[in-house]
Amino acid sequence: MIGGTRTKIVATIGPASASVTMLTRMMKAGMDIARLNFSHGTHKAHAILLRHIRAAAKKSGRTVAVLQDLQGTKIRIGILPEEGIELKKGKVVTLTYTDKVYDKGHIPVTYNHFHKDVKKGHRIFLDDGFVELNVQSVRGKIVKAKVIQGGHLISHKGINIPDSQLSTNTFTKKDHEDLIFGLNNHVDWIALSFVTSAKTVINVRKIMKDYCIKYKLPVPRIMVKIERREAVDAFLEIVDAADGILLARGDLGIELPYEEVPIIQKEFTEICRATGKPIIIATHMLESMKDHRRATRAEVSDIANAVMDHADATMLSAETATGDYPYASVQVMETVIRETEASRMDDISFYQTHNLHSPSLAIAQAVHTMAENRQIDFIVLSANYKTISEKINVFRPNVPILMACSNASQARQLTMKCGVQTFILQDNPGTFIHRAEGYLHKHKIVSSTKKIAFVTETQKGELQLTIR
Repeated sequence: MIGGTRTKIVATIGPASASVTMLTRMMKAGMDIARLNFSHGTHKAHAILLRHIRAAAKKSGRTVAVLQDLQGTKIRIGILPEEGIELKKGKVVTLTYTDKVYDKGHIPVTYNHFHKDVKKGHRIFLDDGFVELNVQSVRGKIVKAKVIQGGHLISHKGINIPDSQLSTNTFTKKDHEDLIFGLNNHVDWIALSFVTSAKTVINVRKIMKDYCIKYKLPVPRIMVKIERREAVDAFLEIVDAADGILLARGDLGIELPYEEVPIIQKEFTEICRATGKPIIIATHMLESMKDHRRATRAEVSDIANAVMDHADATMLSAETATGDYPYASVQVMETVIRETEASRMDDISFYQTHNLHSPSLAIAQAVHTMAENRQIDFIVLSANYKTISEKINVFRPNVPILMACSNASQARQLTMKCGVQTFILQDNPGTFIHRAEGYLHKHKIVSSTKKIAFVTETQKGELQLTIR
């Protein structure tokens, strides 16, 4: 089905959105990618969600990708009393790694290297930064810390240690088990959490390729979540190794001074656009809609700003996973995106530096210009033309980019890219234009009165532009 916004919508699936009926409604409202959060839930529960997602995609007639979000080294509070505990400003508390419940006044921590990684003077943030501690001493496995900003703490809340470097592998045993589950169930994208260098991406890619070749499975693409200072510092090498980026502004806003995050968002989104790597802007985009049907003005502006930054996708988290209004949240996000894309505010400025000596970028700019001048209505090419398929949307043309894919897995993966809509058609050099044109007219995707820019590749690898 052709239509929808150029900027894609990622929705996290959970109890509030688990039914085929709700998923179908969300997909028809504009949802393009279903995110499964493997920090929660069992493999059995996720298998059910996958079946429901695929049933809803078939029912709605949409190509919907599945993003498997691995937990990574997420540090959490262990089990506290059911009523929680109160941390008062100025009080000294102790934290320790243990698989036991709150014992002898020690706050349990799930991370076994916690006492090795924090030092005197380091900050500890609990519960998304609402509670702040300062480390006073580390003796054995016991970490003493003073409460700087107090609050009420309950079990399983997250811990951030922005002044510390993690001494353990960010790809855990649980991640490996979850990854194998995802590969066996044909997920389309794998999101790696708390990555600090490109090394993790390279290692995981090898694991995936070896396993998928052995069992003849489609190989997913890798999305790296940027949520630690080390990832910000190593961003260029990470983006080079990854297939896409997810800017997790929640954890990032705790790891770094929050005033730096908007600038990072703009800089990293621009790098991803110029390199053809999709980027998702995430966290609290419609947070108020967990409990209320109407979004705040600040949230609406946040979504619009991400579109004007030229992000490939915006993401809903708790809003659709556990909130009261999952369908309405997708509707609101789609409406804001559509209105912003209709304005001139998301247009690409050509003062931005691009190496137009690259044939792929020259073609991308040419079709963009023709689209702006209303000389074409669609851009059509094959996903197998690697030099151009990754860069065709760099200038964000305001007409649909229809990409012919060899199989359903490739079609779902490329759904992540801004402006790209996919259909399945085997590539055959020399006859592609004729066959693609026939397919699009037969399925009433494109009428015979519309102008199409076909981008093709010769057997020598040269790019050609044909207007029909």
